[in-house]
Amino acid sequence: MNNLPNRRYFMRQVGLGSLGTFLPGITLAQSAPPLLSAIEPLKITKIETVRFDKQLQVAGRGVQWMWIRIHTNNGLVGTGETYPFNEANEAVFKDLEWHSWAGKLLGSNPLEIESIWDRIFKQNAYHTTGGAEMRALSAINIALWDIMGQAANMPLYQLLGGSLNKPIRVYNTYTNARNINGWQLETDMAKIASFLVAQGIPAIKYCPFDVVGSRNNGEYISKNELDQCLEWIKIIRDTVGNDLEIGCEFHSKWNLPSAARIAQALEPYHVLFLEDMLLQDNLAAYQSLVSESSIPIVNSERLATRFQFREMLEKHYADIAMYDLTWCGGISEGKKISDMANTYHIPTMMHTAGGPILWYASLHLAAAITNLFYVESVYPNWHDRYPYFFDNTPQVVNGSAKPPNTPGLGLAFKAGVFDNKFIRLTTIAET
Repeated sequence: MNNLPNRRYFMRQVGLGSLGTFLPGITLAQSAPPLLSAIEPLKITKIETVRFDKQLQVAGRGVQWMWIRIHTNNGLVGTGETYPFNEANEAVFKDLEWHSWAGKLLGSNPLEIESIWDRIFKQNAYHTTGGAEMRALSAINIALWDIMGQAANMPLYQLLGGSLNKPIRVYNTYTNARNINGWQLETDMAKIASFLVAQGIPAIKYCPFDVVGSRNNGEYISKNELDQCLEWIKIIRDTVGNDLEIGCEFHSKWNLPSAARIAQALEPYHVLFLEDMLLQDNLAAYQSLVSESSIPIVNSERLATRFQFREMLEKHYADIAMYDLTWCGGISEGKKISDMANTYHIPTMMHTAGGPILWYASLHLAAAITNLFYVESVYPNWHDRYPYFFDNTPQVVNGSAKPPNTPGLGLAFKAGVFDNKFIRLTTIAET
């Protein structure tokens, strides 16, 4: 049977047009049935937010993220995510006037991802850039890519040109708020290090200087305080040697002289990277830090869009570019940031200390970029918390993870998850 006329009709109806020339494997039989039966172009018909009650405790912790669900006229539903400050994030969608975001989404073709991003971003940037608006836009973009993958009947990593065979290196973030087996940084670092090495995880990121930074307001660190913080580094080296790489997170607590002193003290330990030592608002302050430190400087998941990363890359204010897909503008911007960094031979990392959809989306994009350094992972999240919501949470095996090989983001929600009394779906807009 000749499928060519049907395929042309399919591509025309859903707006895939030229993309169809790159998807020769999609035939009438392989495509999603609801899409083939559509008699009009794909349109956004409903927008929902998903919030989690404070009483919902999963693996000992509350749920700090929010989901956005975008429904279409053919039954496809895309899901995105952002965090924190979810009252503000949800409020972005609630104004239903013509100039609102909901007004810009309803009736739109969800496959027109670039034009949707651009018109929402420009409205936002005209007033101010960042905050809840950028987090909401990031969630929208992730949801639209989820729809795109489902419409094309392809996993997202493949649509982005990636490979399921690419090793995606992960490090494990560790704080006392995200602990393993109840172990604490202050007393159990040797156990933590041994456990991670046994799991095949090659690196740890943690924050040994945060206690002093908070106590001193980042204004000064003494030699005695330096030595106290370095004890945790020494324990790792004494326990597992170089089998576990060490990255240090600083949560932007320090001034420039203190950051330089800390970086110098860490050099003998061959630390993997130093992340967010200074606030990101004055990128030029990083210039001397980068020039003085032999340890790669990471900056910063707190930047949003390619426009904010541009100056950092052009002037080499960091050695590694790190972004969070639920903050930077979504999958579209993450891909552009990575590609732009690649032109400067600068690697990229992904911050994933949020929710499960961030984890899925990051792995899909990681499989598609060619300048990946590491993807962050949080053992209690992917091992214990995310499986509460999904049947197919990507797991870390021997220090590597893979995205699902199913259409879109591949989110396999647990049966009845949206019937949970602690999970609230709110329809924000509907045609």
